Amino acid sequence: MLMLFPIVLALAGDPAPAPEASSAARPTPLTEIGRVRALPACVPIVAHANGAITQALDNDRTLAMMSINAHSTDYDKQNMFQRRNAVAALMKQAEAIRIASSAGDVEVKKLREYANAATDPQRKAELKAFADALGGALYRQKKAAVEFMRNVTVIQGREAAEAARADMPPVQGKPMPGSAMAQSTEPPRIGQIVGAPENYNKVFAEIADRLDSDSEMVHVDEGTAADHSIAATSGC
Repeated sequence: MLMLFPIVLALAGDPAPAPEASSAARPTPLTEIGRVRALPACVPIVAHANGAITQALDNDRTLAMMSINAHSTDYDKQNMFQRRNAVAALMKQAEAIRIASSAGDVEVKKLREYANAATDPQRKAELKAFADALGGALYRQKKAAVEFMRNVTVIQGREAAEAARADMPPVQGKPMPGSAMAQSTEPPRIGQIVGAPENYNKVFAEIADRLDSDSEMVHVDEGTAADHSIAATSGC
C-alpha cells in the first residue's frame, strides 16, 4: 500500500493542463453605448460611436440573413426566373451592407479625429484602439459584401455566355481561326468560362460558408471595440 504514495503524490503534483480560456473565449458582444455611462463632455463621441456601432450591428444581421438564405434555398429546383429573383434579393442585401459600411466609416473617421485631438495619453490610446477595431469590423463587412457580389456577377456572366452560345446558329463550313464562331466551337482553355454551374446549391453553399467565416472575423474586431468602448467614451 505504501508503494502507491509516490505515484499518487507525483500525479497530484503534476495536474493536467487546464484548457486555454483565451482560445475558447467568445468575443465581447458589441452593443450601443449608453449615454448614462459617459460624462457630458463625451456625448459627441458617444453619438459618433453609436452611429458606427448601429451600422455594424445592422450589417451583422444582414450577413446572417444572407448566409441563411444562401444555405437554405434550393436553387437547383428553381427555374431561371425564380433563381434570378432569389439572387437579386441577395445582391440587394449585399449592396445595403456596402452602403452601411461606408456610412459607418464616416463615423469612425470622426472618432479618429477625436483620438488625435485628445490630450490624455490613456484616453487617446483607448479611443484609437476602439476606432481602429470598429473600423476594421466595418471594413471586413464591406469586403465580404463586395466579394459576394463579385462571385455572383461571375456566375451571372457564365449564365449569359452559355445562353449566348445556345442562341448562336450552327456553323456552316470551317470558320476562320480566331473568329467568334471558331471560338464557340473550340474546346475551352484552362481558366476559361465554360458555362453556368451544374450545381447551384453547392456553389451558393460555398459562398455562404465564406460569409460565415468572414462574420467570425468581424465579431473578433467588434469584441475588441467593445472591450475599449467605455474607456474610450468616458472621462472627458
